Amino acid sequence: MSGPEMVCDPLSTSMISTPGTESSSACSTLREPKRSRASSFSLPWQISAGLSSTIPTIKEPALLAPDPTRKHHTAPQLTSITLPASAVTTASEGGIPTGGSRAGLMRRLSQTAANKLRKRNSSNKGQNESSGPVTMRHRSDSGSVKDLGLQYHSRSDDEDDYSVHEVDGPYDSSSTKNLSAPAAPSPPATVVIPEILQKGTILTRVTQKKTSNRTFKLDVQSAKVTWDPSKPSSRFFVDDVKEIRVGADARNYREEFKVAESREDLWFTIIYAEHEENGKLKALHLIAPDNESFVLWTTTLEKVLKYRTEFMSGLAVQGDKFVSEHWRNEFASRPNEKEERLSFDRVERLCRRLHVNCSRRFLRKKFNEADREGTGYLDFAQFQKFVSLLKERAEIIEIWRNIVKDAGRGMTREEFWLFLRDIQQVDVEADAIHIDRVFRKFCRKSRRIERMNGIPSPLEPKDAESRMSMDAFQVFLRSQAFNPPLQTTVTEQDLEQPLNEYFISSSHNTYLLGRQVVGESSIEAYIKVLQRGCRCVEVDCWDGDDGRPVVYHGRTFTTKVLFADVIVAIGKYAFLASRTLTLKDHLVVEPIVSHSTILPSPKDLKHKILIKVKSSEIQDIGAALEEFEAIKEANARQENAPRVTATVSGSATGSSESTSDSLDSDCHGSPPGEAKVNKPKRKPKKIAPALGQLGIYIRGQKFSNFALPESKTYNHVFSFAERTAMKFSKDPDKKIALEKHNVRYLMRVYPSGYRVNSSNFDPNTFWRRGVQMVALNWQTYDLGLQMNEAMFASLHDHTGYVLKPKELRNMKTTNDPMADAAAAKIRKDKMLVKFSIDVISAQQLPRPKDQKPDESFDPFVEVEVFSADDKAKGASTVEGGVEAGDSKAASGLGAPTRRRTVVVRENGFSPIFSRSGSGKMSFSIQTKFPSLVFVRFALYNDSNSGDRSSMFGSYTAKLISLQQGYRHLPLYDNQGEQFLFSTLFVRVQVDPIQPLDIEPEKSTTMEHIRSGVKSVLGNRFSSGR
Repeated sequence: MSGPEMVCDPLSTSMISTPGTESSSACSTLREPKRSRASSFSLPWQISAGLSSTIPTIKEPALLAPDPTRKHHTAPQLTSITLPASAVTTASEGGIPTGGSRAGLMRRLSQTAANKLRKRNSSNKGQNESSGPVTMRHRSDSGSVKDLGLQYHSRSDDEDDYSVHEVDGPYDSSSTKNLSAPAAPSPPATVVIPEILQKGTILTRVTQKKTSNRTFKLDVQSAKVTWDPSKPSSRFFVDDVKEIRVGADARNYREEFKVAESREDLWFTIIYAEHEENGKLKALHLIAPDNESFVLWTTTLEKVLKYRTEFMSGLAVQGDKFVSEHWRNEFASRPNEKEERLSFDRVERLCRRLHVNCSRRFLRKKFNEADREGTGYLDFAQFQKFVSLLKERAEIIEIWRNIVKDAGRGMTREEFWLFLRDIQQVDVEADAIHIDRVFRKFCRKSRRIERMNGIPSPLEPKDAESRMSMDAFQVFLRSQAFNPPLQTTVTEQDLEQPLNEYFISSSHNTYLLGRQVVGESSIEAYIKVLQRGCRCVEVDCWDGDDGRPVVYHGRTFTTKVLFADVIVAIGKYAFLASRTLTLKDHLVVEPIVSHSTILPSPKDLKHKILIKVKSSEIQDIGAALEEFEAIKEANARQENAPRVTATVSGSATGSSESTSDSLDSDCHGSPPGEAKVNKPKRKPKKIAPALGQLGIYIRGQKFSNFALPESKTYNHVFSFAERTAMKFSKDPDKKIALEKHNVRYLMRVYPSGYRVNSSNFDPNTFWRRGVQMVALNWQTYDLGLQMNEAMFASLHDHTGYVLKPKELRNMKTTNDPMADAAAAKIRKDKMLVKFSIDVISAQQLPRPKDQKPDESFDPFVEVEVFSADDKAKGASTVEGGVEAGDSKAASGLGAPTRRRTVVVRENGFSPIFSRSGSGKMSFSIQTKFPSLVFVRFALYNDSNSGDRSSMFGSYTAKLISLQQGYRHLPLYDNQGEQFLFSTLFVRVQVDPIQPLDIEPEKSTTMEHIRSGVKSVLGNRFSSGR
C-alpha cells in the first residue's frame, strides 16, 4: 500500500506525500476493498486548482515544519461568556434518574459481562467521588528559556503584583509557552451551575447511524453529563473533556454528517477520553435548540472543568486561600450546622477526593497533631494546620538547612547564587541581571506567602537585605518555569543545516486511534499528533465508494475518514500560530533555490509543507545520470563540501521482490547478496501529474541499489519497513552503505505490518544509523514512543527537529568509492558517560486505575537507562539502588541498565525513597553516541506477586537534555497524558564525557577479500623479482 506523507520542517511544516507500495501479506486473507484505479476528485479551497485528476492509492508521511512561535499545542478555546443572572446553583439536586424497568424482560448476564459491569461500577464510583481531574487537559510545552535553566517572562521582573499563578503556572505571554508544571492558580471562584442544566434540556445528538433528541443532564455532585440513564455508557465526566469545538473548528464534523450550514452556530462537538477504554478519544456531536441553550452548555462545561482543575491543583499553592475555599465548600451543602468543624471521617473523605493516597494511619497521625486539644474535631485554624502538615516536605527542609546558614531569617542573594552555580550547575555569570530579578521575585513571593498565612509582613526591605523564605524556595524548586527539568534552548542556528542532517518527529498510520487491522480512523488522531509536535504525518488515501477519496488502512477492517477532512485538519493544526493561512499558502510547489543540489534547511522551509510523493512517470535513467553528473561537478568545485562517488558500480537487482514479506518491505529489489523469490510483478500505480509534480524536495523512490544513479539524486527518499532496515543493519558492508547514504540523503523507516497491536520498535536502532524519519505508531504510548517524545522534547521541543550527532552527519564522501568505504569503516570513538541520579521523593501520586480504594498503595521507582550500544556486553554498569531483576523484562527493547528504589508502604501522597539510601544510583555507560542515551523513570505499585504490569506512571528524558541539580519531573500515565499534580523529585549529576581508547575494528568480508587480493598480488610481484 502506498500513500502521501506530509512533513513539516522545524520552523515550518513540510507535507510529504508520496505513493509507495506497502503490501500486506499478513492480511492477504482479508478482502481487498473495491477501489477504482482512476477516480477524479477535487480538493476543497484554493488547493483544488490543477489537482483534479487520476489519483492512486497513496500512503506516505507528510512532513510538517516546526513552528517555534506557537504558544500551545491546543485548539482555540471558547471565549468566556457570562452566565445568565437567573442561573442558580442547587448543589443538593442532581441525581440521575434510574428510569422505569421494562416489564416481562429478563436478561441473564454472562460471567464476563458481570465482571465488566462490576469493574465499571467500581470505576464509576471512584470517579464520582473525585473532586476534579487527574490529568492535564492538553499536553503542554516548555517555554522560551536560556541555558541558565531559568524561565524568562515578558513582564517586568520588578513589578510587585505577581500572583501565585504567575510564579508557578502556565503563562500566556508572547515569549513564553504553556508550561508543563502542575498549575498553581489563584484560588478558584465558585461556579454557578444553571438549575435548568441539572434538571435536563433537550439537545439533538448526531451519530453516523441516526439523529435523535435526548435529554442531557449535568450531575453537579459527580460532574457528569448523562443522556440515557438506562445505558451506563451514555455519559461522560467533565474531568475527561479534552476540548469543546464550536463554529469553524467543528465544521468538518457537521459537513460529514450533512447537517445544514444554517445550524453551525448551534453545533458543538465535545472531545473526551473514555477512561474505561484506556483513554480512547471519543467525539459527541450535539445541536442546541437555540442560542441560549448553546451558550449555557458550552460555557458552563468550560467553567466547571476550569474550576475543578484549579480545585484539584490547590495543594500546590502556598497560603490559606485554598484551605478557605475547601472549608467553605465543605459546609455549603449543610447550612444548618451549628458548628463549623470537621471530624476525622469527613477530613479523610475530603482527602480521598483530592487524591491524597496514603494510609489511614498516616492521616490520623497528622489529624492528631493538628487536634492538640484532643476533641476529635478540627476547627478552621486546626484544619489550616492539618493541611500545612500534609504539605510539609521534609526532604526540602533538609536541603534548606544544608545551603542556608541562618534558616530562620532566610536565604541571601549570595546563597542563592551559590546554590545555582554549585548544585544546579547554572552558569550564573551568563545572565547575572536575570538571576537577580528571579531572586527578587521570590523574595516578594516570601512576603506574599507570609501575608496569606496571616503573618505580619515587614515593609519592603532594601535589595541588599532581601531574603527568600523556605516556602518561597520550595515554590522555586517546584516551578517548571524557573527550575525546569530540561534544557530548552533553541536558536535559529540550530535549524540552518540541510534537511538531511536532522532527526524529524514522524508518525506511521497517523489516522489510526487503535490497532492497525480493526482500529478506528479519525481526524482526531492527526490533531493529537500535531498538537504534540509531530512533523511528519501519513495519509493513506483510497478511492471511496461514493467517488470521494477516503483515508484508512487499506485491505483491513479499519474505519474510514474523508480525505478532505484530513487535509483541512492538517492545514488548521500544522501551524497553530498562523491559522489564517490556507494550506495552499504553506505548500511548496517550486524549488526555493533554483539549480541547487542540496536540500533546503528547516529555517528555509519555515511554515512550509512538503509533499512526499512519487513522480508521475517512471524516472528516466538518462535524467538521473545527468543530475548525478551535475552533483559530481558541483562537489568537485567545493573542496570541503560533501561528495558522492564518481563512478557507478554494481547493477540493479531487477524488479523482483525482496525475500522479506511484501508486508514488511518497501524495496523493488532484494538487498544485495540475498536470494530472490520470483513473484508476480505489480502493475505500476498511476500518479496524477499534478500530484507527482509536488514532490519537489522529497520524492519517493523505490530502492534497488545504493550505487545506482537514482540513489544519488539529492531529493530522493527511501522508505523501509523495520525488518528490511534491520537486515541492512546486521550486515557490516550493507550497514556502511546505509549509514553513508543517510549522511546526505533522506530515509524513512516504519513499523512492520505484523505489529497488529500497533506497538513500536526501539527508535534508537535506526537513529544510530542516521535515519531521519523514524516513523512510530503514536496511538500506542509504549517505550518506543516515549523515547521519541524525549528526543524531541528538549532542545527542539516545539520544532520536531533535532540536529543529528556530528558522527552521523560529518562523514565526508569523495570521488573514490574504495576510499569512501575505508573511511566509513573507521570505528567511531567510544565515549564514557558517567552520571548519578538520586530519586528523592514523589508528590501526590494517583492511585492506579485497577486498584481498589481499600487496597494498599505501595509505590517504588525504577530507573532504566537506554543507549545506542545497550546490547553490547559490558557496555554499562550501575552501582547503588536495589536490583531490578531481569534486564529484559519491562520494556522489551534492548538490554537497558536498570535499578529501582525501595518500596514505600501505604503512602502514595508523599513517599520518600532516599531515606535508606536506595534512591542514589550511579551509572557508567560506554557508547559511541552520548546524545542517544535515554533515561526512563517508571513508577510501579508493588503487588507482592512480581507482576510488572502495575506500572502507572513514567517520565522519559534524553540524558543530555536533563538539567542537573534538584528537579521536579512531570509524570505521565500509560496513555501519555500528563498528571495534573504528580511529580518526581530527583537530583541529577552528570560528569564530563570522557573518550575511551579506540579498539581495532573487526575486518569485514570485503576487507578480507581486498587483503587476500593484495597478498596474492604482492606475492606474485615478489616472486617475479
